[in-house]
Amino acid sequence: MDMAMDMAPRAASRRPDAGRRPALPLLAAAVMLGSGAAAAQTTIVSPTFDARLTWTDNASASGLGGFGGLGGGRSDRRGADWILELSPGISMSRDSGRLSGTLSANFRNLMYASSADDNTSYLALAGNGTFEAIEDMLFIDADASISRNNLSVFSTRGPNDELDVSSDNETRVFSLSPRFQFRIGNDTRGSLQYRWRWADSGASRLADQNESQWSAQISNTQITGIFGLGLDYNRSSGDSDNASGALGGGPGSGSGLRGGKTREIARATLYAKVTPEFRLRGIVGRESNDYGSRGEQSSTVTGGGFDWNPTNRTAISGTVERRIFGRGYDFSFQHRLARTTLFASFRRDIQSSLDLVAGGGLLDPLFQPLFNDPLLVALYRDPLVRRDAVLLLLRRLRGDVLTNAYFVSRDFSGGVTYSLPRGVLSLTLSRSENTRLGSAEGLGPVDDFRNFNDVKSKTVTLSYSHRLTPQTSLSTSVSRSNSEGSGAAAADSQRTSFVIGLSSSLGPKTSGSLQYRHQRSDGDSFGSGTNDFTENAVTASVGMRF
Repeated sequence: MDMAMDMAPRAASRRPDAGRRPALPLLAAAVMLGSGAAAAQTTIVSPTFDARLTWTDNASASGLGGFGGLGGGRSDRRGADWILELSPGISMSRDSGRLSGTLSANFRNLMYASSADDNTSYLALAGNGTFEAIEDMLFIDADASISRNNLSVFSTRGPNDELDVSSDNETRVFSLSPRFQFRIGNDTRGSLQYRWRWADSGASRLADQNESQWSAQISNTQITGIFGLGLDYNRSSGDSDNASGALGGGPGSGSGLRGGKTREIARATLYAKVTPEFRLRGIVGRESNDYGSRGEQSSTVTGGGFDWNPTNRTAISGTVERRIFGRGYDFSFQHRLARTTLFASFRRDIQSSLDLVAGGGLLDPLFQPLFNDPLLVALYRDPLVRRDAVLLLLRRLRGDVLTNAYFVSRDFSGGVTYSLPRGVLSLTLSRSENTRLGSAEGLGPVDDFRNFNDVKSKTVTLSYSHRLTPQTSLSTSVSRSNSEGSGAAAADSQRTSFVIGLSSSLGPKTSGSLQYRHQRSDGDSFGSGTNDFTENAVTASVGMRF
């Protein structure tokens, strides 16, 4: 869907253990925002209610894993149906004082006219916040998200599809992170941080994951006025339960988190300020992990980089290192003109699906620059609406991987946004290549890396939003993606989607929209023939904020 039309706050991530671990981060976020509402005028609390009526000629949802379900090799097709959704919710935000953050929660209730067995209700939630416990010293960061989305790159429905609500795909992610910051003199800064993150994959037959991470850093970039030094240490430990369900994978020594996986990396960075706008970096360090099938490995880290800010509208940075997995790099480019914004990033590093879904995208390095971009600020004046639009854009760019394995990710993402007198035109491109570390032993049956050593995908999206009147806008988008997996088996999938819609402000606190969507997914899984999914859908919706 076009990011300009995705107006309702939604979640994008994973799920907590009902018995063993309470939703501590969610509870903390609620307590912090609640106390802020009582103590400060800057907290905004808005009850919401959304009603949506959809007619679709294919009411099937994405099943477990890729190609619409376990095993694939079938046409994912169901009859037409009317679907009514009623979603009461609440949104809260605060951006000043000791507490800052946002929290949005919707209780989604979907009712099917022809198939009452498919009726479903669940809580969709997205929130993040920071509490300054001790001024300029101790901070507590928390984020939480709950959603229902098939995260497989081979799923039949597209990203953030409103009808992809199978309970098998409900995932939740919670994070809690105390952070201690200090300063020595005017130029030396340091921090010590602990982060606990936990993801529950529900009934998807993936293993639940948890990760704890310690990090410490201290730096002075201007020890002599030209040269500076920084030290950085990071240690993370990940663990998971066995994949659930009768077909779940058992314990093993493969590439996943079973039995606990540990990673350590330490770096020393020498800074050299060539000019006030240009800085060079030299890097040396040590890295170790046991993600591969050969057990624990270690390697020296060497590399360098640069940071260049020629104007306050342009930021360019790059880092290249020799790492334990080969060459790693991280390049980013952001440039803003009067009517145009350009951005691009090119990275290669070790990742997990927990890294991709954590924070629902709020932790992505591109999130903040896009969220604060003047063109998007003008288009989405409501911060919550703008946040959801940026998160949808980032998910299209980054993609998803449904796996418990660690993998080496090589991805490129970029785009350009052009502001017209009465509209905004945007083009985004992304390409990712993910290679599993270690063997597939112990991975669940719906895991994208159970049958594939490599998973590749690329996506291009063109969208346009036009303001017809001060209260009414027309939006449209077209997207094309291709995904393929190779290894012990081979599969490919192509997805095309087209969306056009009209949205309008019906009153000071009421909005409405009418939208048509067409999407088609074609592919071949494991040599078993084609997997087809085609849908035409019309949706009318009304949203109210009290």
